[in-house]
Amino acid sequence: MSPLAWAVVAFVVTAGVIILFGLGITRQTTRERSRLRDLTGPAKPVEPEPRHYYAGRRDLLPALTRFLSARNFTERLYVELASAGLPVRPSEWVAIVAGAIIVSLIIASFVMPSALGYLMFAIIGFATPVLVVKALQQKRRAMFDSQIVDALTLMASSIRSGFSFMKAMQMVAQEMSPPISVEFERVINEINIGRQTEDALRASVERVKSYDFDLVVTAVLIQLQVGGNLADVLETIAETIRERMRIAGEIRALTAEGRVSGVALVLIPVFLGVVLTLINPTYMHVLLYEKVGHYMLVAAGVLQVIGALIIRKMLVLEY
Repeated sequence: MSPLAWAVVAFVVTAGVIILFGLGITRQTTRERSRLRDLTGPAKPVEPEPRHYYAGRRDLLPALTRFLSARNFTERLYVELASAGLPVRPSEWVAIVAGAIIVSLIIASFVMPSALGYLMFAIIGFATPVLVVKALQQKRRAMFDSQIVDALTLMASSIRSGFSFMKAMQMVAQEMSPPISVEFERVINEINIGRQTEDALRASVERVKSYDFDLVVTAVLIQLQVGGNLADVLETIAETIRERMRIAGEIRALTAEGRVSGVALVLIPVFLGVVLTLINPTYMHVLLYEKVGHYMLVAAGVLQVIGALIIRKMLVLEY
C-alpha cells in the first residue's frame, strides 16, 4: 500500500475516533443533569450557543456549522469550548482539529512513512488540540474555584443590603475579575434575552464544571422554590467551600513528593534518550532508524502513558 493510501486510512480511523469522542462527551454530563433534575424537576434541553457570545464576528464556516447542528454536535462542543474560555465556534474547532491531523500526517510522511507512523501521528494531531482544551478547562476551573468564596461573600452582603439575587450576581460581574465575572455576566445576559433563570444557571454549571459551583447552584435553585434566607445559605456554602479548600491545600502538601516522583519517572527515559542520541548516535540507531525500533518506541510510549495515568490516579484523592 502506498504512503498516500496509508495516510487516507489513518485519517479515516482518526475521524472515527473524533465521532466516538463527540458521542462520548454528549453523554458526559448525564449524571450531573440527573442530580439537578431530581431536585428541581425535569430539565429543559440546553439551548444552542447564545448569539451575543459571538456578536460582531461572522461565522467563518457556515456550511460546517449547519452540518454539525443537524447532527447535534454543536451543543456539546460549544459547552466544551466555553468551559475552556475559548470564543471559538464548534465548526472552527473541528476545522482546527482536522488541520492538526493533516499537518501531523504531512510530518509523518517525512519522519516515519509507515502505517504505524501515519496512525501514530494522526492520533497525536487529534489529541493535541483536545488536550489543550482540557488543560484550559482545568486552568479556568481552578481560577473560578479560587474566586467563588469571595463571590459568595459579596453576594450575601449585597442581598443583606436589600439587593435582589440578580442584582447580587451583577455586582459580582462588575466588581470581580475573570473568569467568574465573565461567567456571571453571561448568565445575566442569557436571562435578559429571555432564558429562564433555572436554565441559565444549569447551563453555567455545565460550562464551569466545578463541584463547588454545582453546590451553589443547587442550593440557589432549591431556595428559589421553597424560600428561605438566601444570604445565610450563601454564607454557609462559602464557609463549607473555604474548609474544602483548606483540606485540598493539605492534600496537595502531603502528595507533593509523589507528584514530583511521578514527573521524574516520566521524564527520565525521555531525557536519557535525548542524551544518548547526542553522545552516541549509533547506540540509538536501532530505535530511531529500524522498524523494530519504531515498534519498541511506540510500546514504550504507551507504557509511559499508562504508568503516568496510574500514578496520577494514586495521587488524586476524593475529599
